[in-house]
Amino acid sequence: MKLIHTGIRMAAYNTAMTIAREIRTNTGYKRANQEAHALMRQMFHQRGDIDTTVPGHLTITLDPLPTKAKTTAAAQLCEHLTATETRYPGTNLILKYAIKTKTPALIN
Repeated sequence: MKLIHTGIRMAAYNTAMTIAREIRTNTGYKRANQEAHALMRQMFHQRGDIDTTVPGHLTITLDPLPTKAKTTAAAQLCEHLTATETRYPGTNLILKYAIKTKTPALIN
């Protein structure tokens, strides 16, 4: 049981380090060297939607982050990850990532 727990923690750690590195290297976020891990954690806790209506794709769309700079960095990371055309494990669905754009409220 301990080995399984350790294996899962190692996999989670490796994933977190990889995403933090991707933030530092594939976004224009000016504070990426200092805040890559914080931005990654914020993205993981962000609300969003999962859409399977487009044939052959699984789309993950996150709500915008609190600041424009963080939202822009997250959008750049989403573009980079989408370009890899990674398949969701065990399926033929290609993962697509995006950030929701804020739409103005309708005035009646």
